[in-house]
Amino acid sequence: MEIIFNRVHSKKDLAISSTILAAGIGLYFANAALGILVALCGMFMLLFYKTAYKREGDDALLEKKALELSVSHRESLMNYLNGTCTTLNLIGSSEGAIIRLEVFFNANYSVAYAQLYDFINYSYVPAGEIVELHGGKADILIDNLKKAI
Repeated sequence: MEIIFNRVHSKKDLAISSTILAAGIGLYFANAALGILVALCGMFMLLFYKTAYKREGDDALLEKKALELSVSHRESLMNYLNGTCTTLNLIGSSEGAIIRLEVFFNANYSVAYAQLYDFINYSYVPAGEIVELHGGKADILIDNLKKAI
C-alpha cells in the first residue's frame, strides 16, 4: 500500500496568515492601496501557505525534515529502518558521495515515516519504500534528526 502525504495548514500557518490579513485590513484606513496589498498577501497566504503534512486517513500533523548524509551512514541507516539494528547515529563526517533521508514525523504521537534516497545521475532515486516507525524507534530517529540539524 502506498503512503501518500498531503500538505495542510498548521496552527502556526493560520496564525501568521490571519495576522497579516488583519494588519492589511487595519492598514487600509491609513493607506488604502497598501492596506489592500497587505490584505491580499494575507489572503494568498491563507490559501497557499501550508507547512504541515498529513498522511491520508490519519489525523496527526507531521513535520518534514530532509538530511543529506555521507554514504558511510547508509548501511547503519538501512539496518535501523529494516529493524535489524536498535541504535542510530546520524552525526558524523559528510565527505564523499551523499544519500538523502526524508522523514515525516510527529514527536507527540511518536510516529515517523522515513525514506532513503540515493544520489544517482544528478537526481535522488528512492532506495526503498517508506518505512513507518512507532514508539521508541520513532523517538530515536526524531532525536537524531534534531541533533543533526
